[in-house]
Amino acid sequence: MEEQLNLAPFGYLVMDTRLRILDTNQTLQDWINLQDTPSHMHDLLTIASRIYFQTYFPPSIKMHGKVNEMYLTLKAGNEKIPILMNAVVRNQQYECVFVQMKERDEYENELLLAKRSAEKIRQDTEDAFKKLQGLMESVEGKQQELLEMNTQLQELVTTDPLTGLKNRRFLNTKLLEYVEIAKIEQSPFSLLLIDVDYFKRVNDTYGHPTGDAVLQELSWKLQSEARDSDIVARMGGEEFIIILPYTNKKEAQVIAERIRLNIDHGNWENTRITVSIGVTTYEINDNANNLISRADEALYQSKKDGRNRVSIC
Repeated sequence: MEEQLNLAPFGYLVMDTRLRILDTNQTLQDWINLQDTPSHMHDLLTIASRIYFQTYFPPSIKMHGKVNEMYLTLKAGNEKIPILMNAVVRNQQYECVFVQMKERDEYENELLLAKRSAEKIRQDTEDAFKKLQGLMESVEGKQQELLEMNTQLQELVTTDPLTGLKNRRFLNTKLLEYVEIAKIEQSPFSLLLIDVDYFKRVNDTYGHPTGDAVLQELSWKLQSEARDSDIVARMGGEEFIIILPYTNKKEAQVIAERIRLNIDHGNWENTRITVSIGVTTYEINDNANNLISRADEALYQSKKDGRNRVSIC
């Protein structure tokens, strides 16, 4: 798990469709004082929350693909931790974020008392109304905080921390979407698989900090070469990929050659590098794995033929 997500100021948990826990971040483990990841979601909950969770969560997540602001109570030794949970379905798994709500009971009780008081005196005093309004704003503020944390979570789990590009998780999702679009619209799209030539020499000669800086600079150059509709992502290591929507093989080859030449002859703040590129285009009955495999074959051919070149498969 990436360090930013592992130490984020909210609990993060991934479970399968049978509610077995696959992964948690360090923050959640610290809350509940666990050294090892528990095996099942029920292990985290009080008895009352377990019954409520089992009754509400499975049908809601299956029907809507998400659950918003589910109020639960976690067990933490002899203590109990009230939380709000949001969950979404991603890749046949449930990703959940927890925000502690230690003050929620206090907010709700005060809201209830304020409402009853306002009803009893028919809002005869301005102070009662202001108190009610202030408490409502406090709860709304908590809800907004949860929304912002959800946005932050989405960025963390789909962004490569070194380069700022989208990561492989995001790429896999988008690639599936483009395959479906291509099937329905019978429109082409292409992939460019890009690998830095002799990158190990860069690390061995200049050190890993310089190697990281080179990857960052390359990512900026790839972004500047890409069109607004293109998706640039880091596959891992020194390997990058660009999705080119509505682009046939001939057009993709032209784009790939332009990128290769501009990287080869461009100005570099660190050490100069070259890249090898493999190009492939969606064909009828293709799936995401076929496309990646053909792009990889084309990239291998570029390496085999001497690097710093473009090959098509």
